Amino acid sequence: MRLATEQDTVEKKAKTDAELEEMILQRLLIGGVFVSVRRDPILGWRPTVITAPKHARNAQELADKIASELRKKFKLKE
Repeated sequence: MRLATEQDTVEKKAKTDAELEEMILQRLLIGGVFVSVRRDPILGWRPTVITAPKHARNAQELADKIASELRKKFKLKE
């Protein structure tokens, strides 16, 4: 018998890709960045950052960190 966890009882809210992209952009606080959210078979959804090559790695790592926090609350709308 398995005990219910917090994740079992909390239903994730569904957001569109545009809503999730905007949420990530607001938290990135980096200018000249474009964020695209796409469905991911393992994670549910994943952000892709497009920016100047000089800033791409740092911006992508930060977007991935923000997305991992947001995935706890939000799922991508069907």
